[in-house]
Amino acid sequence: MKLNELFPSKYATGQDLAGKSVALTISHLRSEKMIPTPGTPPVDKWVVYFKEAQKGVVLSKILATQIAQAVGSEDTDAWPGKRVMLYPEEVNVAGKPRTAIRARKAIQE
Repeated sequence: MKLNELFPSKYATGQDLAGKSVALTISHLRSEKMIPTPGTPPVDKWVVYFKEAQKGVVLSKILATQIAQAVGSEDTDAWPGKRVMLYPEEVNVAGKPRTAIRARKAIQE
């Protein structure tokens, strides 16, 4: 059993994409309280949810910018109903390899 199956996350991670790209329709965005590091106070972070997925994706500035470019609007109120292609990308975070979720324009189906 894989570690992400033993310890499931409330939010989607790059590992959830299993190395594949997926086209999804944005449902809504919501601000949620999160604790970035144990022992620190909660902070508000934005999460984007998709019609076809159970887990939301925590927005980073990079991901938000990529989604804005993919859907053609920097106004997040215009994002619901738009389709994006999410894909995994290997990155280094604090010197450790991680799989990040990235976005690009969805191919019309």
